[in-house]
Amino acid sequence: MQKKCVIRTSLLLILFTIAITSLSYSLTLQQAIDLAMKNNKGFLSQNNQYQQARWNEKNALTNFLPKVNFNAMSVTIDNDTYEAANEIMQLPVYDPTGTPNGNYVPISAGMLSGGVYKTTYTTDLTIQQPIFNGGKIILGYKIARLNSGAAQQNLESMKNELQYEVAGTYFNILRLQDMISIAGKSLASSKAQHKKITEKFDVGMAKKSDVLQWQVKVENDNITVEEIKNALNILKTSWFNLLGLEKLSKASMPDKIDLTYYDWEINNIHTMNEVTKYDTLTHILSLVKTQNPDMKNLAFAEKIAKTAHTLAITNFLPSLNLQYTRTFDQDNKLNFNGAKSWNVAAVFSLPLFHSGSNFTNLKRSSFEYKSTQLQLEDARQKLLMAAENSLYQLITKAKRVVSSKLAYKNAQENYKIVNDLFDQGMITNVELMDAEVMLYGSELNVQTSYYDYILAKYALNKYTNK
Repeated sequence: MQKKCVIRTSLLLILFTIAITSLSYSLTLQQAIDLAMKNNKGFLSQNNQYQQARWNEKNALTNFLPKVNFNAMSVTIDNDTYEAANEIMQLPVYDPTGTPNGNYVPISAGMLSGGVYKTTYTTDLTIQQPIFNGGKIILGYKIARLNSGAAQQNLESMKNELQYEVAGTYFNILRLQDMISIAGKSLASSKAQHKKITEKFDVGMAKKSDVLQWQVKVENDNITVEEIKNALNILKTSWFNLLGLEKLSKASMPDKIDLTYYDWEINNIHTMNEVTKYDTLTHILSLVKTQNPDMKNLAFAEKIAKTAHTLAITNFLPSLNLQYTRTFDQDNKLNFNGAKSWNVAAVFSLPLFHSGSNFTNLKRSSFEYKSTQLQLEDARQKLLMAAENSLYQLITKAKRVVSSKLAYKNAQENYKIVNDLFDQGMITNVELMDAEVMLYGSELNVQTSYYDYILAKYALNKYTNK
């Protein structure tokens, strides 16, 4: 008895482990999105570009700050030059009347220059502080900051695209799984009908052509099931790559969903009147203008182009920079105790004539800015049109769900009637086959219309940044 209890307990543990394992291999949509944002190489690359833009902004800020450099130099001259520089010459001494008095003063070129050494060491500390450079520094920082903002919106836009792509693949996998189930039911029904017709043929109650027609349908249904399975396997590969997984064995498949969960909102959209439709469209376009990252990115692009045009104007303005230099060594000893000196330089520069390069650059920048404005305005209009079209697509898909459900209900009733009439010998084999094709085709349309609606919903959310 104790042995049986142990066996039963072990079996329960094994079943519990299998159940837990099976649950761990199904992903909710949010889990799949989180996994993609963690592993997807394209998204990670975009995130690195955003981080790069942030550091570029910080780098541009450093241009306002002073730069400190320590400089050290060692110069060694050849023997001939050294000896020539230190060669003693006799310089005559003159009296007040300009007449040589017969005395001479020993002197060399090195003495005149303060000393010439075989090896001369020079060390100094230089501090440079920009004061005004025609606005180039502040405009450069402004462009870097705008680029950082644009990179952030690019990252947000790619996040939306990735979420939509994950959702699309997620629901298309579920769609294909449902299609396999429906195709499997159609195949099972065809086999059952083929068996029934074959039995009737054996007793002389059916024609050989009827048997052959159902045999052909069974083969076609087999091919359909295989084609859908192949499509699912291909889509799984895309799914694994999208989530950034290294091995196929690691991949988790989408969790099943209850499509009827969307019935309430589908019915609301289906019964939407024109006034509500117009108000919804107005609200959607308002969200696109204020929340859509691509729309925000267009605003950044316009500001960057305008700032770049302003930057071209600064080429005509003067610049002023300060530099302080403190010298520690300038002799033949590296001991920071040589000829100490310091100097302050104020460098003022005013561009007068640069062969027309500043003027031509300004004109080029002006036309480039105008071209950018037109391109961005065109992109805004197309983005709003795409959002509007996405809303209409959502409404159309919702209506299609309602109509396909009604068609499926009618197909079920029609198939029941036709099947009964066929059993009574009142209709032909072709009519029964048509009714069966209509039945499973209608069921497939219901499933497809649900998934089309869900994807249309996510497409609209991509524009509204929800």
